[in-house]
Amino acid sequence: MTIRSTRFTPEVLITAPRRSNAIPNANGTYALYTVSSYSLESHTETNEIRVLSLKTGLSTLFSDDPSNKEPTWLLGDQIIWLRRRESATEIWIGSAGHAEAKNPYLVGTISAPIFNLKVKSLQNHSIAVVFSGKATPEGELHILPTEPKPGSTAREYETASVRFWDTYWTDFRNSIFYTTLQSSVHGKRYNLSAKGLVNALKGSGLESPFPDAASGEYREFDVSATGILFQALDPDVNLALHFNATLYHIPLSDFDENPAPKPTKIHVPNYSGSVSSGVFSPDGKAAALLIIERADDRYGSNEVVVIGDLANYQNIFKLNIMNGNREPWDLSPESIRWCNNCTELYVTAEDKARTKLFKIPIEFSSENTIDAQATELTFDGAVCDFHLLTDILMEKRIFVSKTTLVDHSIFSLVDSVSGTSSIISSLSKSGVKIGLSSSQVSEFYYKGAHDHDVHAWIVKPSFFRPDKTYPLALLIHGGPRGSWADAWGTQWNPAVFAEQGYIVVCPNPTGSVGFGYEFSAAVKGEWGGKAYIDIVKCVEHIESNFSFVDMDRACCLGASYGGYMINWIAGQPLAKRFKTLVVHDGVWSLGAMYASDISAAVRYDFFGQLWENPAQWEKHDPCRYTGNWTTPMLVIHSSRDYRCNINQGLAAYNICQQRGIRCRFLNFPDEPHVVLGRENSLHWHRTVLGWINEFTGVQSGVSLEPPVSEPRKGAVESGE
Repeated sequence: MTIRSTRFTPEVLITAPRRSNAIPNANGTYALYTVSSYSLESHTETNEIRVLSLKTGLSTLFSDDPSNKEPTWLLGDQIIWLRRRESATEIWIGSAGHAEAKNPYLVGTISAPIFNLKVKSLQNHSIAVVFSGKATPEGELHILPTEPKPGSTAREYETASVRFWDTYWTDFRNSIFYTTLQSSVHGKRYNLSAKGLVNALKGSGLESPFPDAASGEYREFDVSATGILFQALDPDVNLALHFNATLYHIPLSDFDENPAPKPTKIHVPNYSGSVSSGVFSPDGKAAALLIIERADDRYGSNEVVVIGDLANYQNIFKLNIMNGNREPWDLSPESIRWCNNCTELYVTAEDKARTKLFKIPIEFSSENTIDAQATELTFDGAVCDFHLLTDILMEKRIFVSKTTLVDHSIFSLVDSVSGTSSIISSLSKSGVKIGLSSSQVSEFYYKGAHDHDVHAWIVKPSFFRPDKTYPLALLIHGGPRGSWADAWGTQWNPAVFAEQGYIVVCPNPTGSVGFGYEFSAAVKGEWGGKAYIDIVKCVEHIESNFSFVDMDRACCLGASYGGYMINWIAGQPLAKRFKTLVVHDGVWSLGAMYASDISAAVRYDFFGQLWENPAQWEKHDPCRYTGNWTTPMLVIHSSRDYRCNINQGLAAYNICQQRGIRCRFLNFPDEPHVVLGRENSLHWHRTVLGWINEFTGVQSGVSLEPPVSEPRKGAVESGE
């Protein structure tokens, strides 16, 4: 059951329903989404597929079978979804608005796990079905083995990267498969084509989808009635040297082609950087993509490029985007979609700690560059996903899924002409159902390292009184190309800390995204320089301007690059301002980042390899300053974190041990760079909050429990 409380606790965070982004059907009558909830009493998770009426705003249960996954719209009110079996996947169809929903039917069975289901209507009245699955080295769909495991568990590599995020690479690669749905004789039901599956990437040496370098989440591919667009890494480039994604196109007419046409690598003139998105126009004749100009620019902004003639890979032009003041649009779009009549593009981009939705009118051109103006359509929160409400040619209404710092799921309707927005559904009623309010959140700017403006969020307790003082919890984000945005989080959630009784400050120092290219790129070679000074200036600003903050009871916490910053702070004068430090999956030694799954990225930040520019690497290496460490530290590091190797955390903990500094080490053997498991997350929160509460004197929150794995002292007898 979901724990309801007037105070937002870790238990409320862990058990609160987690709602997916929603997708409207083609006629705009319903939206489809999933929701999961967790019970701490039974230690079980419930999973539902739900249908939201866009007319009434009421949600109805479609399925509570936990094996049902990835629902999406087929035609009209029909829904198609996957049902997981032990070693196979079934494809089912039902209806959202009619009695057939109670009697869904099986379309067919795929004898392997599959994911990323996509469907598209074709001109011959059949329906293309495209999905991802593991392929064998021979290009066949990988069927889970039933034979005994081999006696040896050895792994060997010579030229390939060894592992990524939380997984070791193997010779079984992700691939894209397609087939079709054919209607029955009476036209009321569909069946999988008897022609079988086709591996679209067979023989190409390509893998797609592949995990994103920043998040570890798998990148999307797009399907049109004219083919497939997908991103893949260059198979001839070692991931230890480069992590560059390229866009490929497979032209298809009826999705019966076997073998599939060879994928064509799309070359964008004057661009060598990574592609992060590629989408078809509604008619399938054009495409739009997001691409970085230079491969060697880790902080480069995505630019919008349009391929006007996709069939011949011609009429390729870049959008020179301006803002409403006719100034260069210095933002980096993150996702992109077309309007139904191909006259506008819609993109999301982070802008001053909000992820906003923008519209960009376009005209097809034979020029290399055309001017365009971006108009913002949303102004607060973080847009997670968006879709045109219907498939009507002139549709201008957009269905938006977003979150805020106090609301974990909002569905709204945005009119791209008038700019008006209306909320259809808020899961937490703007935070009220979980004890939060937007009045707890504010923001401020202060002068940073070189007198530049630096943004920060401030989150206060719901029981805040201006005549009282509260300890400071300073949270440092990861990246360094990251940010604290007006967005919900299930691990680093500022409101959880605030409700313990802290004033939570979340700065966006040098390197943060959403404040222009120069500000983001300025962190290069300055991990412990400008970014650190920005943190120092933030603490000074808080002390000078917020009388309700008790600076004698301050703590500082960070993960990933934020964890690097915690280890750096530990050896710097700023450490004396904090009662304790918390480092999660942080960097202790820059040289040890050669064990990272993205080791190439670090060399860009320090102007060359370690042996090429050792002075630059040493200048901001936290391990060189461990002789200054005196502040108590909680070190958290998970065993499957291949981004920052667990040895980084063990080293920090052992340094504290050998220096006689109060410390604790928290490890999750089964977690990657972030803690995903609900019960693991609860333990994380109880340990982190209990630790900082003990050092800052907070008595009304979580109390620190004894370490669960500490060997009992005196448990071993002497034998005498």
